[in-house]
Amino acid sequence: MIVPSQTINEEGIVNADYIPLVGGDGYEAVTDPENPNIIYCQWQYGGLTRHDLKSGETVSIKPQEGKDEIPYRWNWDTPLILSPHANRLYAAANKVFRSNDKGNTWEVISPDLTRQVDRNKLEIMDRVWSVDAVAKNASTSFYGNIVSLTESPLVEGLIYVGNR
Repeated sequence: MIVPSQTINEEGIVNADYIPLVGGDGYEAVTDPENPNIIYCQWQYGGLTRHDLKSGETVSIKPQEGKDEIPYRWNWDTPLILSPHANRLYAAANKVFRSNDKGNTWEVISPDLTRQVDRNKLEIMDRVWSVDAVAKNASTSFYGNIVSLTESPLVEGLIYVGNR
């Protein structure tokens, strides 16, 4: 959501001043460094969009699996960053993706970086619970995904990830 920092309205900033970008549980939004009218947004499970505030266009830019490829495992709060070195986007699921064209195309730049553990086989409180216990497969992040992502400010292309 975009919110002004000041207004000439005597009532102050009002609801009509807000510009919503995504629905649901919207998270981070980042502005294109070359065009402040382009906003990239992400929300749960890899929902990624590019908004052009000037034209009003909104485009889904979520990386897609290739034919016969295992579905990506996205975190609820999908990592999305802009490179500090170039107008380049990075996003992550269980793999890291790079886009040099504002999310129109994505390149997979890593293998699966998770431990690929099946949480339905993990013991919790000395037992393995059924798949429907405590809603562990509903409204929760998929197990085995990347939860954080950053690029070194000193070394272009040096990417750090945190996973679970």
